[in-house]
Amino acid sequence: MPAKKNKPTSKKTKKIESLNVADGKSDIEKIKNLEDLLSVKQSNPFGTTSKAVLDEKMNEMTLTDLQTFAIKIGILPSGNKLSLKNKISRAFKSHAGAGSGYNIGYNQPLVDPSSNAAEEILRISREGM
Repeated sequence: MPAKKNKPTSKKTKKIESLNVADGKSDIEKIKNLEDLLSVKQSNPFGTTSKAVLDEKMNEMTLTDLQTFAIKIGILPSGNKLSLKNKISRAFKSHAGAGSGYNIGYNQPLVDPSSNAAEEILRISREGM
């Protein structure tokens, strides 16, 4: 019996652009862009309203940086790096306007509705996170 010849099969490959990001980096970038447009860093001692962004920020800090950050947000900067991260995370969850909800109570719009920044905010919020 003669040996079978294998025919090359065509594999369907996805383009890189069409793949979704599995690690959530794109969502974090969208949150950072939206917070920059809304000037969250000025109205919130943590500099963000997202737990993921705060965790990423704390993972990049040294012990000294974490102690300085804890003083800035009003926490006693004692303990090792892990306990300090836990203290900051608990404070973030309990802080009004950060982890427990976000209501800054402005009577006027944060951004001029006819500006480019407003269009960018609308585009990001329509895309979803």
